[in-house]
Amino acid sequence: MSTTEYSQAYLNESRQRDLWAVSICFLVLETIAVGLRFLSKRLGRVKWGLDDVFILLGYGCCMTVAALGLNDVINGGSGLHEVRVLEMNPETLVTWGHMIIAIPLVYVFAVVFPKLAILHLFLSVFTDKRARLTCYLTAIVMLLNMVALFITGLLSCIPLSYYWTEAPGGHCININMYFRWAGFPNLLTDIVMLILPIPTVWALQLSTKMKWGVLVTFLLGSLGLISSLCRFIEFYLTDATVDGTWSATPLITWCMAECGIYLIAACLPLYRPLVRLFSRKKRSQTGTELTDTSDSKQGFNSTGSRASGRTHYKLGSVADDEEDALGLVSYTKVEQGAVQVQVERDATAH
Repeated sequence: MSTTEYSQAYLNESRQRDLWAVSICFLVLETIAVGLRFLSKRLGRVKWGLDDVFILLGYGCCMTVAALGLNDVINGGSGLHEVRVLEMNPETLVTWGHMIIAIPLVYVFAVVFPKLAILHLFLSVFTDKRARLTCYLTAIVMLLNMVALFITGLLSCIPLSYYWTEAPGGHCININMYFRWAGFPNLLTDIVMLILPIPTVWALQLSTKMKWGVLVTFLLGSLGLISSLCRFIEFYLTDATVDGTWSATPLITWCMAECGIYLIAACLPLYRPLVRLFSRKKRSQTGTELTDTSDSKQGFNSTGSRASGRTHYKLGSVADDEEDALGLVSYTKVEQGAVQVQVERDATAH
């Protein structure tokens, strides 16, 4: 098709800056999120577990998706209209085709590993048999879906090169249906994971305020539901087979965003030790500033040290001072495998 059929303004249109910005943004945010997660674990003296393996695998997959997206911009022509890419260098479409096949194959792993880390958190805390069974079943569904989508992606075109060459003798499945519905199981499992902690948390012997605090901490891991829904809508509205290099931009963008948000969301619940460190430093600085004006109003104990003003409200008991991945609770497993929950809050002594 001749480029003379299109206006120069049309040919000059570009979405490449958008893809550049999103790729770099999530490369940075994901690295910071994972780094802070492990720093927080170190501060809280939390031992490494299977969830850390899932986070690292998810991080590697997310980095790969972002790198493939950047390569598609640099060498594959994504973000430009296909007629312009053909005019500049038809061979560029080969690289674009490779990336469009590769990104979904990595994506199916990138969205599953962070969610497995969240399920591992649930299993570390839940003692109810039905809740634990639901966690295991959800994990199995995610893993089976991951394998099915990976195999489908490998067989989406026979040969795979037919997707970008359309050479005689080849054929493809309905690419739009594959792209659109590949993320639908994620939506379903996200909804399950959103609802799953509610009955368990609400059964705790806590005040309503405390229950909401614990519940919000759990639900931080379900933020990926929003990005998953946005991705599903974008893929449903976009025809990936028309003007492929142009239409690929929002599709790749939402793949990166969904993977990245899942990973970041899986890291957030573990930041409690880090938050406590900063809050203590802030209180310490505030106390230092007020020392000169408050000595006459503050009491001292028999050794001459100031009263701490810290009050603990506990439910259950904890074997050590280890912080878990929850924002407002600490837990420890007892011999029978049950979990004892401790809720701690600070109050000013009067």
